[in-house]
Amino acid sequence: MPSARRSTGSAGSRSNRSGLLLVLALTGTSAHAQWRFQGNTTPAWEEVVERYTQFDRTRPGTTLVEIGKDDDGSPIHLFVLSDGSGSTPDSIRAAGKNILWITNGIHPGEPDGIDASLLLVQALLDSDQYMALLAHTAVCIVPVYNVSGARQRNGTSRVNQMGPEEYGFRGNARNLDLNRDFMKVDARNTRALITAMNTWDPDIYFETHVSNGADHQYVMELLTTHPDKLDPALRQFMQERLVPRQYAWMQRRGHLMCPYFETHHDTPEQGLTGFVDGPRYSTGYNALRQRIGVLSESHMLKPYADRVNATFQLLLATLAVMNEEPEELKQARATARNSAMELVRHQTNWRIDTTSVDSLNWSGYEADSTTSTVTGLPRWRYHRDRPTDVRIPWMNRTLPGLQIERPVAYLIPQAWHEVIDRLRLDMVPIEVLSEEHRYVVETQRITDHATVDHPYEGRYLHHHVTTSTSLDTLVGRVGDVLVPMGHPTDALVMELLEPRAADSFFAWGFFDAVLQQKEWFSDYVFEDIAARLLASDPGLAMALEAERQRDPAFAKDAWAQLLFVYRRSPHLEPGYLRYPVRRVIQ
Repeated sequence: MPSARRSTGSAGSRSNRSGLLLVLALTGTSAHAQWRFQGNTTPAWEEVVERYTQFDRTRPGTTLVEIGKDDDGSPIHLFVLSDGSGSTPDSIRAAGKNILWITNGIHPGEPDGIDASLLLVQALLDSDQYMALLAHTAVCIVPVYNVSGARQRNGTSRVNQMGPEEYGFRGNARNLDLNRDFMKVDARNTRALITAMNTWDPDIYFETHVSNGADHQYVMELLTTHPDKLDPALRQFMQERLVPRQYAWMQRRGHLMCPYFETHHDTPEQGLTGFVDGPRYSTGYNALRQRIGVLSESHMLKPYADRVNATFQLLLATLAVMNEEPEELKQARATARNSAMELVRHQTNWRIDTTSVDSLNWSGYEADSTTSTVTGLPRWRYHRDRPTDVRIPWMNRTLPGLQIERPVAYLIPQAWHEVIDRLRLDMVPIEVLSEEHRYVVETQRITDHATVDHPYEGRYLHHHVTTSTSLDTLVGRVGDVLVPMGHPTDALVMELLEPRAADSFFAWGFFDAVLQQKEWFSDYVFEDIAARLLASDPGLAMALEAERQRDPAFAKDAWAQLLFVYRRSPHLEPGYLRYPVRRVIQ
């Protein structure tokens, strides 16, 4: 899903008009109903909405509401299912229930989750045994999140994928990948989803996808929020209670599942790494909100019905754990929120620790290299008639690339309203100054950064950002915004406002105006001024000479030398490369 080598997403569903069947088969040894999906088609968005509308009209405990608009103006819906505890966040929380949030169709070319969620709702409503899974949990389902992408139906854009016959397209109406938009929030879809999740505050966020990548025996790959990034209480719940039981549930029902992975080399047998979900992704974003994120990544080369059924079972497994451990989940989240408010140092820019190598049982297929009939060059080929069960290298430990001390607050000039609006959307506590106030602040200047060569999700993303810091006194003006620390949103705020963080507002280009120098000089005018500056500042003269000695090309470039002096003189505009958001120290 998240990497260029392996994309993911979801969309799809089932209705009678789509020709898909729900089969209810009672086993001879148990009254437990085994619900299964059959078919290789998935309904259009309109059919999906109609199916949920029928539930809302005819079945108690169900509610369908609109939570916002897609970029193309289409409504985005939320379906709420509980066992009679109400249909609002307040009523559900008052009943002592936790909330499972399921987002389908973020990548509509991957429709497994929409059909699986329809199957889940039907099973919960028609089976008392399944409905018992809602004793301590309410379910919120976004039937199709990327509506405009779902409406671009075709049968060709997912060339790697086995079924269904037709599906949607990955990008939305603005050609944005919505699973890269959780920090920059460029799409109206994202605004709608974040607003709704802030209202409901789910305990576990579940998103459905289909995974590209290597061939293997597994029908499902499980991606969770990387445990190293979670508060210890949530990490313990996820690693010791949730994930092991998800694997056990899937194994008992015959659905092979492995961790979501990226390959080291050409085949999995040569070694795998886990995926580090940055905050641009849903699971990384939700980690900053003290939530566990889960992604189902069904395998693209398995039959569509098998993928839907595996997704359905993983949803049931997650509900089962939430039903068995409701108080433990509540306590883990409460502990995580309290810890977030007491944050001293934030760790970010996580990366895989390649020095820490574990091993993993792997059920794959033999692969070899042959000559391509297309290119005449070597190509890889998997042999499904030769299954393998081996132990392979596995790297899933991470290290933070950056550790940042938490300030007392951040001060944002009111001019940067796009940033302030997004903080408000995330319900970050802010204070609008009603009178001038003097602060001791740290001011950062951008000393270096790299930028992608081509647009990435509608923006030119910056990376490898470095800064210098100075201590200043600054007067906040009436209307400027203070973002005080000491809240559960602190980690999110630091990821957004610290310019060196990989998914910060600076990285996504919200502050690009400060990277442009506005005033310049005429060389024939500045020559005499530069001479006086060098005569009065021996340090500047020494720095200029050192640069001449270091760089022969610089020594032969008169303009470059004048610019060197200009940018170290009082004549340089103070706002150039100065990051506008200040870290308040006192």
